[in-house]
Amino acid sequence: MFTIEHDEDETIITILDHEGDLEDVGVLMYEDRVFIRQCNEHRQQFDLIAMNAHMYYKLMQAWSLPEGTYVVERKNV
Repeated sequence: MFTIEHDEDETIITILDHEGDLEDVGVLMYEDRVFIRQCNEHRQQFDLIAMNAHMYYKLMQAWSLPEGTYVVERKNV
């Protein structure tokens, strides 16, 4: 299960582990940055990965592709 919440300048996607083995993963999306975070119980803090929107787009494209090396270009519509 996942949730999507929209705020004025932020979209938050929360991905829940329905098996209860892992902490939830949050994707915080802004106009120019995307952050992926997950609570680290040992440190009592979030582990945080930052990327720009194009990097995140490439990550999402990679899910549907077989093994290999790719160049992904976004087309502005």
